[in-house]
Amino acid sequence: MAKNRGKKFEDIVKQAFERVPGVSVDRLHDQTTGYLGASNICDFIVYKKPFEYYIECKSVHGNTLSIHSVPKADKNGVLHGFYGNITDTQWDGLLEKSEIPGVTAGVMCWWIDKDITLFLPIQLLKRLRDNGSKSIRYDLAEYLETPIVIQGHKKRVFFDYNMEQFLKEVSE
Repeated sequence: MAKNRGKKFEDIVKQAFERVPGVSVDRLHDQTTGYLGASNICDFIVYKKPFEYYIECKSVHGNTLSIHSVPKADKNGVLHGFYGNITDTQWDGLLEKSEIPGVTAGVMCWWIDKDITLFLPIQLLKRLRDNGSKSIRYDLAEYLETPIVIQGHKKRVFFDYNMEQFLKEVSE
């Protein structure tokens, strides 16, 4: 069975971090079933002295990344969870980690159709959501205070990312 683009994106991000000298990268495997309430706050925990990073990878088609949770019900009104790109567990967990000194937490989003990958700190996403935003566009001109463009060389479909450059930028 072929991997979907989101899983392949995660694999590429992991491999790119592993090429950076002095970096520890741990992949937290998805709990797709939510077995016994288990779920992860992110895809990766990355450490490069003296900083730790909690990174959730998202790949989206179109122009926007949803940053809100909306109840999802069937035609009878029975609630079956929530939809949106970032789960409540991820949102709350990343926010909690971002409060710790020396820790950066956020979402690395690849806009497939736009050929751009950005790192969006969870604190930026929180400010946007608190101000009423329901989604965030790939062309973040008015928000460029904190998103970081992940530099990379595009191959056929995927990118070969420069995570060493990313870690320098996000640590400044």
